[in-house]
Amino acid sequence: MAISDVTVRPKNGGFVVAFGDQSGNGIEVTLYTAASPGLTNDNAIARAKSLLETALQTSQTDGPRGKDPALLEEELDEGLEDTFPASDPVSVTGSSIAHPKTSGR
Repeated sequence: MAISDVTVRPKNGGFVVAFGDQSGNGIEVTLYTAASPGLTNDNAIARAKSLLETALQTSQTDGPRGKDPALLEEELDEGLEDTFPASDPVSVTGSSIAHPKTSGR
């Protein structure tokens, strides 16, 4: 997304920073002065960019692709052991109690 438009508008207790591109896509970041002391209309854009960068970095390292391959293999082995014996067939048993209508009464 190539940002072509940035707007800042006040919101109760803070600001909303809206980033948009030429195709109409956008992302909004809501900032509250209680959570960001010293937040002003002038520094809201920089704070919003910082939060977005942090969120993107965190999401890239939190998923399976960010984990060590050896750890992923170990987790897979544990999961397979926990589900064993999933491939065994279901045991079917029958009842030996006769139904009253079929017992000859």
